[in-house]
Amino acid sequence: MPSPVQAQGATPVQRSYINPFPGGDRYRIAVLGDSLADGLWAGLYRAFEDDATLEFINRSKASSGLSRTDNYDWNAELDKLFKGETYEIAVVMFGANDAQGIRKGKESFKVGTEGWREAYGKRVEDFIKKLRAKNIATYWVGLPVMRSPAQNTDAELMNEVFREKAFINGAKFVDTWSGFTDESGRYSAYGPDMSGQVKRLRADDGLHLTMRGYLKLAHFVEKDMRKDLNLAKVERNIPLAGNEEEQAKVMGREVAPVAPSTPPQAEEAPEATKRAPKTTETGSGQSTEGESEQAVEVAIAPPQSQVGEVNIIRPVISPSTIEAARSLGAQGPNAPILESEIVKSELPGGLTAVATISAVTDLSLASSRPRLPLTQRPYYKVLVKGEQLKPKAGRADDFAWTGG
Repeated sequence: MPSPVQAQGATPVQRSYINPFPGGDRYRIAVLGDSLADGLWAGLYRAFEDDATLEFINRSKASSGLSRTDNYDWNAELDKLFKGETYEIAVVMFGANDAQGIRKGKESFKVGTEGWREAYGKRVEDFIKKLRAKNIATYWVGLPVMRSPAQNTDAELMNEVFREKAFINGAKFVDTWSGFTDESGRYSAYGPDMSGQVKRLRADDGLHLTMRGYLKLAHFVEKDMRKDLNLAKVERNIPLAGNEEEQAKVMGREVAPVAPSTPPQAEEAPEATKRAPKTTETGSGQSTEGESEQAVEVAIAPPQSQVGEVNIIRPVISPSTIEAARSLGAQGPNAPILESEIVKSELPGGLTAVATISAVTDLSLASSRPRLPLTQRPYYKVLVKGEQLKPKAGRADDFAWTGG
C-alpha cells in the first residue's frame, strides 16, 4: 500500500487496511470461493446497496474448493481471473466441499491428519499471498456452526487453518461461528435475522444458509469492511504532504521529471582577499610562511538566508504579575528565607487540618507592601483567632440597611 499520507504538522492517524485511493474513486470487490461464497455475495450486494462507490463482482464457483485441484485449481486460476482487471478488496469463503482427503504426489492424507493440515494450510496460504501481493485487502470468512457432528468437527478444523494463515499473511479472519448457534452454543436452524425476528437461517442440508441467513452472514463482513472503508475515507481526505513527485506517486498519476536545480554559487571574492599575505609582522621582525607552508584562507561570508523576517507575538504580561514573579524569583545566597505560617483547624472526629501559608503559596503576601505582622493579617484573624472582619460596603457580607 502507499506510504501513509499525513498533513504537515498533524498527529498520525490510524492507517486504513484498504487502499484509500481506488481507481476512479470506486472500489471493486471480488467475492471468491465455493457455493457458500455465492450466497455470501448475494448478502453483501444487498447489505451495501446504498453505497454507490462499491461494486461487488461474483467470482465464486460451485462444487469447487481447495482440497481437490483436479476439478478446479483455485491457485492456478486466480491469476487468470485477475488478468486485465483491478480489485481493491476480496471476500473469500471456502469449506462446503473441502472436508475430504488431499492427494500430494503418491501420498493421500485424510482430513484431520497432520499431513492434511499441512497440505491444506499451504494452499490457503498461497491463495492469500497471491491476493496480498496485488495489494488487495482480503477478508477470509470463517464457517458457521454445522448440524452434523462430523461436519462440525471438520468446520472447526478448517477455521483453525483459516484463522492462522490469515493472521500470518496479512488477511483479516471474520468469525461467524457464534452468530448461528442457540443459547447453549449448539447448531440451530432458526435465529434472529437482521430485523431481530426469529426466522429460519439454515438450509435443509444443515450446511448452507437461507437468504436471511446469508444476509446475516454478510453482516459480520460488513462491520469490519465499513470500519476500514471509513478509515480509508479519512486518510484520503487528509491534505497531501511532500513534493509533486511524492503526491503523484500516492495519487497514481505521472509527473514530468524536474531538472535538479543548481545551487547558487558564491560570488568570487577578489584575489587579494582569497589568501592572507605570505609575510606578517611579528615582535621579532618580519616572518614568512608558517612551518606547514600553507596559506591562511580568508573566510568567505556564507550566502544570506532566503527566509523573510519572522515576527514573534508574545503574550502581554501585566506589571502586577511581573512584580509578583520578581518577588518569588531566584534568591541570592544571602537572601532571607521566605517566612511561612502554619494554620491549624480542629475538625469533627478528633482530626486536625494543617495548612502552610507563605509568599510562595499566597501571592497576596508577596505583593503586599508593607508586610503586616502575623497577628494583624486577615487570614490569621479569621482562621486562627476566629474574629469577624469588618464588613466592606458593597461586599457580600455587608448587611447594612440602605433603605429609606
